[in-house]
Amino acid sequence: MTISDRSTLVGFVIHTRKFRDTSLIVEFFDRDQGRCGLLFRGARSSKGKQANVAADLTLFKKIRVQQLSRGELPLAKILECVSGPRVIRGQSSIIGMYVNELIYRLLGPFEAHSEVFDAYESLIESLALAPFDLGRLRRFELLLLAELGYGIDFSYDSTTGQEIQDDSVYQYIHGQGFSSGLGGSGMKFPGHELNVLSKGEMSTAGQKIVKQVVRQAIHHLLDGRGLKSREMLETRG
Repeated sequence: MTISDRSTLVGFVIHTRKFRDTSLIVEFFDRDQGRCGLLFRGARSSKGKQANVAADLTLFKKIRVQQLSRGELPLAKILECVSGPRVIRGQSSIIGMYVNELIYRLLGPFEAHSEVFDAYESLIESLALAPFDLGRLRRFELLLLAELGYGIDFSYDSTTGQEIQDDSVYQYIHGQGFSSGLGGSGMKFPGHELNVLSKGEMSTAGQKIVKQVVRQAIHHLLDGRGLKSREMLETRG
């Protein structure tokens, strides 16, 4: 799929890599176009009109760009910064990089995900606040999985088809759901906490359940390949 000539995109840089001596290849996340690769020639140059381009192609800043050519990797230029840089530090910055890596690794190019984009923008704004509510991250992860067709149902036992029982214990099986047919050494989750999650409530215990379930789902979606940002989060505790 190609994207139209001279079209305008508004969104966020989620990943960059160097190209040749002074250029950058940017993975950009737009509300209508989805994830797309863009080439910014001379973006790393310290001279002339390009001197400040790299500073604007930073994470967590909303910008407007224009595509100047066609193809899978069109040439682009920055038109304006829609919002100034958000001050995101420490663990919050690593969470932001983790979310960027999820988008980069899981979403296909040129696939519009407007609901994910809106949730991403809201999440990035909240990362600048202290303390950050981890429940927001867990909700974003669940939304992203649902968009990919792997929504998690906390209401029903996938083995029996019956509603989750408060006094029962369940395991999560990727692609199937929560099951009371316990076996193996997988993590066990209490039914009463699953029922709380099914109501859209996110307790501290619920956050831990979502974290484990999402990790299992992403492990399968990435064929066991790890996430660099997750390793950084675990290193920081």
